[in-house]
Amino acid sequence: MQTLLVAGTAVAGLAIGAALDPLGQRLADRSRAEDEARRAERQAEEAEGIEAAVVDGPGDQPTNRAPAASTVPRDRPPESVRHLLPAGRSAVRTVDSALLTGILFGAAAIHFGRDVVLAPFCVFFAALVVVSITDLTHRLVPRRVVYAGAAVTVPLLVVTSAVDHRWHSLVGAAVAGAVAFAVFFAVWWFVPRGMGFGDVRLAGFIGVTVGYLSVLHAYVAFLAGFVVGLLFGVVVMATSSAGRRTRIPFAPSLAAGAVFAVLWGGPVAHSLFHAGS
Repeated sequence: MQTLLVAGTAVAGLAIGAALDPLGQRLADRSRAEDEARRAERQAEEAEGIEAAVVDGPGDQPTNRAPAASTVPRDRPPESVRHLLPAGRSAVRTVDSALLTGILFGAAAIHFGRDVVLAPFCVFFAALVVVSITDLTHRLVPRRVVYAGAAVTVPLLVVTSAVDHRWHSLVGAAVAGAVAFAVFFAVWWFVPRGMGFGDVRLAGFIGVTVGYLSVLHAYVAFLAGFVVGLLFGVVVMATSSAGRRTRIPFAPSLAAGAVFAVLWGGPVAHSLFHAGS
């Protein structure tokens, strides 16, 4: 029965991964278009404000003075790594997405067995694959993917708590999700050029889902995510023209840390926090 469960879950992952990859690309294209439209609207409003400030000078006399230096940004926004994966239609990328999702589904089936908690974590893994790929192809995390993943995962976690009588796990999920979102929001607020808000949403999603296992699992997830992100950044800078100011996709690293914590976070957390006891 265990073999059939793992095989069936992995096959389902193959199909879901193949279906979600092109959908993720379409959602990323839509999010990119919406972001560019908002950016253009914001720039137009700023230009109108500068023009009005220049025209309405002392005595309401038109002037050709250049805008004040304070209105000109002093620092250029950081560049972003491009083309880590091909965007749009790509049979190779879709096959890789299907294989990765199938492997993760199979690993989840091995780890959780015939437990109802398998369902929410399969959904979670599928969403992580999609957002990781879109971050590598478009350098953004589509909000619709995160919201849809959370909208399916959270109710399934509630059902899991009802079936297994693990209501305390929902408290840990809420705490981990709130703390993760708050910390990443603070980083985004004070260093907006170093992190996109999509990473903030993803952090909250990861905190809630991994935190359902335990708050320590969530801690391991983000610790591993930052380690993977550091290594990934070093590799990208070593193999490309990226510099220290280059923005590197962070969602794949967060996703890798979350997967690691779900599958192996228990022993790691025990060794970290109970080694000296």
